[in-house]
Amino acid sequence: MAFNDLDLSILKTIITNKKYAIDFSNECDPKLFSTDIWNAANLIVSYVRTYKDLPTLRVMTEKLSKGNNEKLVKHVTEVWEALEAYTYNEKEYKHDLSKLKRRFAEKQISQMKDSLNKLDPANVDLDKTLKEITQTVHTVKNLNKKKTFERKTLKEAVPIFREEYNAKMSDPGFDGGIMTGYSVLDNVTDGLRPGELLLIGGESSSGKSMLLMNMAIQMWLQNNTVDMESDFSPGQDVLYFSLEMPFKPCLNRVLSRLSSCPSKLIRNAQLNNEDAIKLKKSLKFISKYPNQFEIVDYPRGATMEDLEMIYEEVKAYYDPKVIVIDYLGLMDYEDKDMDDWLKLGKISEKIHEFSRVHNCTVLSAVQLNRAKSKEPEDRIGMHRIGRSALIMQNANIAIQIETRQNEKNYPDMIYHLIKNRDGALEKGNLIKNLACGTLLDNKIEQDPTTFEMRDPDDISNRIELLDI
Repeated sequence: MAFNDLDLSILKTIITNKKYAIDFSNECDPKLFSTDIWNAANLIVSYVRTYKDLPTLRVMTEKLSKGNNEKLVKHVTEVWEALEAYTYNEKEYKHDLSKLKRRFAEKQISQMKDSLNKLDPANVDLDKTLKEITQTVHTVKNLNKKKTFERKTLKEAVPIFREEYNAKMSDPGFDGGIMTGYSVLDNVTDGLRPGELLLIGGESSSGKSMLLMNMAIQMWLQNNTVDMESDFSPGQDVLYFSLEMPFKPCLNRVLSRLSSCPSKLIRNAQLNNEDAIKLKKSLKFISKYPNQFEIVDYPRGATMEDLEMIYEEVKAYYDPKVIVIDYLGLMDYEDKDMDDWLKLGKISEKIHEFSRVHNCTVLSAVQLNRAKSKEPEDRIGMHRIGRSALIMQNANIAIQIETRQNEKNYPDMIYHLIKNRDGALEKGNLIKNLACGTLLDNKIEQDPTTFEMRDPDDISNRIELLDI
């Protein structure tokens, strides 16, 4: 059976290019395809949407063979064979996708026109007709918009849920969150999810940027270490917007964290032989590690539209799922005359909307107000978030860095989860190595002799690991 070239060109890209496949599954509907190819296209797009990966013919047919689907197996096989025989240049994908959308729009308008021509003027159901016209116009207008919401009935959602649930039973790591490398946070959140916004609140010089950087690096690495040269496990691509720190100091901090060498000595090229070897190993790791960590030095006053434009440029080369903005308080909003408190709320709203539209995890930081007293209920909580209560309404998860008197003399950093939409609120602590820009996780471990949890505030067994 001969299929339309336009359908084949888009589907060919979807089964061969993971980035375009995921973009299509997130933003487009399989209804764009012709009816003669729709069933196969729907199965392919649904697979990509569920597994975030490219299907193969064997996987598709084996899934279908579990039921009475002989005709569908035959149809999918015919389409797949046509796709394998079809020669296509994926550089033309975006052009052809626009044509596919236009063809669908023209078909919708033509069907509406035919429907109106068939109406009997004496028996017109005005409400029904207006509803159909409005639905058609809405569908056509939204073809080129980013998908900002998902809409399904329970009947439509159940098959997708069942597929995902079975996949998780077979593979506990399937569709898991992105781990931050901090045990308390990862335990209560089960990792950060696409579409989520995490905000770190702290006083001036409390370590907000350092915590953001450490989380970004650990999310980039996942289970990989700088000692590895091959056989890497999956990591994450990270896009790091530095609105406060210029590029070189930011890069210096990354290298210091990776190599465990003092940032000052890296900057001045004064490392001893032992540290120079550690830095060299880190540089070698970066050159071989497949995942990207890109730093964008952008001056304060950037709007979310400015950052989104850069993000779209980056997506032409790789698809970052972790976006860090250091930090929210340095951003601006297009309405310059708006009051600061309302502006900050709108900025946080834009950032959260960005994370949902682009299906990525966003991390940023905010300034804290002064505590009214030294009482615990005044020192810790969402009421401390600076200048605008609207900020926290848009965060899925919020962390507050605790500041104690003479904080710089403490070897640890205490952080509190003050907001967690899907879990508990807990407290954790990290071991500081400020010279190397490192915040080491202080894991809550179980005593094998008493089966009791160690006091998370007792960090004596970890200090000796660092040169503080």
